[in-house]
Amino acid sequence: MTAIDTLKGLLVVMVTALAYGGLRAFQIRKRPEPELVRKLFHIGGGLIGLSLPWLFDEVTPVLAFAAIVAAALVALRLVPRLRSGVGQVLFGVERQTVGELCYLASICLLFWLSGHDKLLYSVPLLILTFADTFAALVGEEYGKSRLNMSGDRKSYEGVLAFFLTAFFCVHVPVLLWGGTPRMESLLIGIDLSILTMMAEAAAWWGLDNFIVPVWGYMLLKSLLKMTDAELAAHLAFVLGLGLVLRAWRHRTTLGDDALFGATLWGYLLWAVGGWRWVLPPLIQLLLFAATTAKGPVDRPRKFRFPVVLSQIAGAFFWLLVYRQTDARAVFFPFAACFGANLAIIALVRHSHLEPGTPWRTTVSRSTAEGMLVVVPSVLVMDGFAPQAALDLAAGLIAVYVATVIFSRIQPALADVPVDAARWRRQSLVVAAASPIAFGIHYGVLRSLSLTDVLNPMKLL
Repeated sequence: MTAIDTLKGLLVVMVTALAYGGLRAFQIRKRPEPELVRKLFHIGGGLIGLSLPWLFDEVTPVLAFAAIVAAALVALRLVPRLRSGVGQVLFGVERQTVGELCYLASICLLFWLSGHDKLLYSVPLLILTFADTFAALVGEEYGKSRLNMSGDRKSYEGVLAFFLTAFFCVHVPVLLWGGTPRMESLLIGIDLSILTMMAEAAAWWGLDNFIVPVWGYMLLKSLLKMTDAELAAHLAFVLGLGLVLRAWRHRTTLGDDALFGATLWGYLLWAVGGWRWVLPPLIQLLLFAATTAKGPVDRPRKFRFPVVLSQIAGAFFWLLVYRQTDARAVFFPFAACFGANLAIIALVRHSHLEPGTPWRTTVSRSTAEGMLVVVPSVLVMDGFAPQAALDLAAGLIAVYVATVIFSRIQPALADVPVDAARWRRQSLVVAAASPIAFGIHYGVLRSLSLTDVLNPMKLL
């Protein structure tokens, strides 16, 4: 880091401190709503962040600036005298959040990922700076139709404000700066606004300050390479999947944030693997919705986005492997993850509704329900070729093992546990059991071909 970079960094720190001090003075004199002051700092921080690619060529001074600001924010949060005084600019709003630290992390990561591409850096940060701010302010002032979610109080009015603001934050820079044709820039604006809007609605605890810009960067980088026909297809898929999940909204125990998260997950699967990869989680979701909103035990439950994360944690690893290798074989442990999840959900329900049923019967019935996900998924991928029997057997063993292990380690199954510990156990068990499906698939094929033993990647 050069001496000039050091001076520029000190200047940025001074501007940040002056902006914060000005907001504190405004807060003392005018007594505005705490949310307004916090969001004004949000905008100021975003504008300062937008200047960084024009000031620095390397990420080191950006990291140094972020470290200084992060240390100050931690002090404002943890030192009681500071928190009750100047810290009220940020912490006058009483809610648990790590949003300010996520904001800094997203700026640093965007600067590094964008590689001096100012468009890729600026558009996601514009969305975070303005769309997130207007969504919060509009939702606070005019939000009447609240989203069914825990944590932050978000509303449909705020979601709409986010979408409209994000559209202009995307469309105008892409059209005027990126040299993208009008139709493509319009479709990019709509696609990116909808997808970041869903991410913002699904996120909680201030994590949207990290998820929205990073997700926006990943999407923008991909969408800029697409034709208008491809962009239209992506938009149609997102809207179609969203409508399907919306239609099931009143027939499932998932909250609105969980449905937004499930839609984003479905889009990611389709974009990476195609429609076959959407099938296993979609079948699990539809069967879950069809079987869990019928009794008095289920109706009051509204499962949130963290529950969706627990359902996809194991499968995400296999999707990542597929993205890196295009290995067709990893589809089978991927499908087994969702079969195992459904089997475990069935296990909990049967244990509650039929407590006197023998353990083996309950496990077998639950495994059979889980195979309702695996069977169509395997047949769609393999057809009715002989290999399908092998992959079905592998999926069956993986689902059965996951169900047995969970039944042994989860206490109080008959009480229908839905605490965080239950979802952690379920996600870990599913992730640990899913390699069985891959191991059987790989091991059997390996034993059939000496050539493949010498070159294992050919099996994939």
